Amino acid sequence: MTEPVISPEPPAQPLAPPGPPPGPPPTGSFGPGLGAAAGAAVLGAIGWAVITSVTNYRIGFAAVGIGFLVGLAIERFGGGDPRLPVIGAIVSLVGCVAGDMLADAHLVSRDLHIPLTTVLSHPHALWRVYTAEFRFLDAVFYAIAAYEGFRFGARGVARARAAQAAQPASL
Repeated sequence: MTEPVISPEPPAQPLAPPGPPPGPPPTGSFGPGLGAAAGAAVLGAIGWAVITSVTNYRIGFAAVGIGFLVGLAIERFGGGDPRLPVIGAIVSLVGCVAGDMLADAHLVSRDLHIPLTTVLSHPHALWRVYTAEFRFLDAVFYAIAAYEGFRFGARGVARARAAQAAQPASL
């Protein structure tokens, strides 16, 4: 009796590394990317203060939203500049501090029944309130925000590199 011939299986193909994220390549350059990131951080900080004033509750999770906005701005307007992801993390952190301080300013203004402009005109006192109210969970949310600012900026760099690699080489 003869045994059936079993053909050997072809060797397993190694998994290809994941390609760049889907979507169009980013437009812009360093300047517009930095400006868009700063604008997003300011808008996010103001949004955080508005959320605090409407809810009368200091919501630290808003920091993640600031990081997300900054990262998206860099991804969209940074043109894939490799310097921007790190700058995105830093701008996200600055936006988080600004948003937290604006929220604290609102709470101090409300609790002490003084105008918000008076509270904002004393940044040294506001800084003391900020540092006294800072908690470990705030640091966790800030770290997530910095990661989001970096991650989305890095996606923009990956898209720009993929678009550059996909272009036919000109002779």
